[in-house]
Amino acid sequence: MTSEIIDYLFCGIYLFVLTAVYLLSTRINSLKRQITDLRIRELIFRKEEAQHFKILLGQIKTHGNQSLVLEELQQVFSEKADILRKQHPQLTDLDIQVLILIGLGVDNHEILTFTGMSKRTYYKRRQLIAQRIGTTAAQLDEAVKQIFNPKQ
Repeated sequence: MTSEIIDYLFCGIYLFVLTAVYLLSTRINSLKRQITDLRIRELIFRKEEAQHFKILLGQIKTHGNQSLVLEELQQVFSEKADILRKQHPQLTDLDIQVLILIGLGVDNHEILTFTGMSKRTYYKRRQLIAQRIGTTAAQLDEAVKQIFNPKQ
């Protein structure tokens, strides 16, 4: 009689383990689907974001309504700009605008034209920004592109 009880116990434990494995397997598959869905959504978002940036760059390069473009850039990058402001409170609004333009890959000549700065003023601004964020002017472009460029 004790061997029958032991057999029933083993059968019960075996069924419990099988049920647990099945439930875990089902949950794992569900999580895999959710991760895949999130990855797809992220890819779609990045593509939409890249298209939006392309439009903004086109507006910058054609030198249309500069104040409107600057407003839109600040709205698009408000989260990243807020993070930069928290990390480096000494950054001014103009510093943030220049950082956004650099981060988008706008070349220096176009930034000069777009912001209306002289070449000397622009390079002095770059030096000040680099000091304020704790890097060198030479490393500024790469550091900023990692923050603002959607392709990275």
